Amino acid sequence: MSAVLHLHSEAAGIHHDGHHGHHKESFISKYIFSMDHKTIGKQFLITGIIWAIIGGLFSVLFRLQLGYPDQSFPILETIFGKWAKGGQIQPEFYYGLVTIHGTVLVFFVLTAGLSGTFANLLIPLQVGARDMASPFMNMLSYWFFSWQVL
Repeated sequence: MSAVLHLHSEAAGIHHDGHHGHHKESFISKYIFSMDHKTIGKQFLITGIIWAIIGGLFSVLFRLQLGYPDQSFPILETIFGKWAKGGQIQPEFYYGLVTIHGTVLVFFVLTAGLSGTFANLLIPLQVGARDMASPFMNMLSYWFFSWQVL
């Protein structure tokens, strides 16, 4: 069938050079400010992974204090200053780390990782939609989520 269409278009003087009126997108418009639901889902996934690593590092710090309560880690004083005097995490900072760890994992990892990723990536594909109902608002949802951290 395509051979017949190809012969017909050549006979009519129509030449296809592979360009269909699409312009080349820049990196910023394609990956940063994309309105494609799959790209936005990937942005949510990458953000969730980054926050999972940060939350995991908080967990390592307070578990280090639990595992070796009498040890001194001078690097902690270098990083945290008065919150880790003598290389040991102070009680207030320990409770702060536990709280921040939980907050980061619940609000940033679960929200971005589960809701943002799966809602943007899978649901339009499951219902057979080509895209989300409002791609611009979908893009803004990621950026508002990202800016809440600041």
